[in-house]
Amino acid sequence: MERRIAVVLMASGYSERFGSNKLLEPFGNRCLFTYAVDLAYASDAAMKIIVTRYEPIKHYVKENAPKMDIVWNAHPERGISESIHLGIHHLRQSKDYEKYAGCCFMVCDQPLLQKQSLQKLFESFYRNPEGIHMCVTKEREGNPVIFPKILFEELMALEGDKGGKRIAKEHPEMIYKVYVTEQELSDMDYQEDKINLEKNII
Repeated sequence: MERRIAVVLMASGYSERFGSNKLLEPFGNRCLFTYAVDLAYASDAAMKIIVTRYEPIKHYVKENAPKMDIVWNAHPERGISESIHLGIHHLRQSKDYEKYAGCCFMVCDQPLLQKQSLQKLFESFYRNPEGIHMCVTKEREGNPVIFPKILFEELMALEGDKGGKRIAKEHPEMIYKVYVTEQELSDMDYQEDKINLEKNII
């Protein structure tokens, strides 16, 4: 049985709490979003997709991750669900779609997430490709999350700014947890988050 994974990077947000477009914000010596692009591109996902509405992100991907598929989000006002819909729709259009078993959704504001943690998440899915696999800490559940193909229709039914966590909550018996450090799951929602995260750049 094929157990291919597609990864979808969601890079269309408004960053309202941050006060400016955080994805393009300098972090360390480069833009915040580049950490997620580079991490996903180096993974063993069989297909890499980024859903965005920002020209600088599109240009970076073309230059530095040429085999990553760019899907343009013309309706970011529809919320997170639109990025999920666009990513799954793009995957479904691939000629070898039947060989895929699941889709990994990643956000672009977790710059400390490590390659080995993403690999652990993939390996967890390969062992149990009918489950939902998510990165967690002892305190909380987070991203990335891999959803099996059998839940794609439920993901496609999401509306507004509701993400995959709503689907996961409806299927607790399907969840497999991959533990990572608190730092790795820390995201950059506010300006003060950037200051704290930059202290931990590896």
